[in-house]
Amino acid sequence: MGKKQWIQDLATGLDRLRIHFVTQHGKVIVIIVIQYEAYIDGKWRAIVRFDEAHGFFHRDVVSPSGEQEKTPLPSTNKQHTLNEAIMHLTEQWRTYRQQYEEKYYGRN
Repeated sequence: MGKKQWIQDLATGLDRLRIHFVTQHGKVIVIIVIQYEAYIDGKWRAIVRFDEAHGFFHRDVVSPSGEQEKTPLPSTNKQHTLNEAIMHLTEQWRTYRQQYEEKYYGRN
């Protein structure tokens, strides 16, 4: 079994993905976390997280108050699921950041 993990900068220096999963014989067997984090007001903040906690694959969208909106997602092929989650966050992080900041700064 091999644990794979890294932090991927999203070109701003203030936004990143945290990726952590487990492989066995080259196949993804456990997705620990794929998380979008933003540096806001002097602190790294988790904004969106994909994981398999609670026994099922899901997405958590975290609000500034810490509340989490949990959405169950299908996952039949973990490699595909991992790639899709990374692609989703790579494409959508700006929207998630804007929504979070609107709530954080009281504009929503």
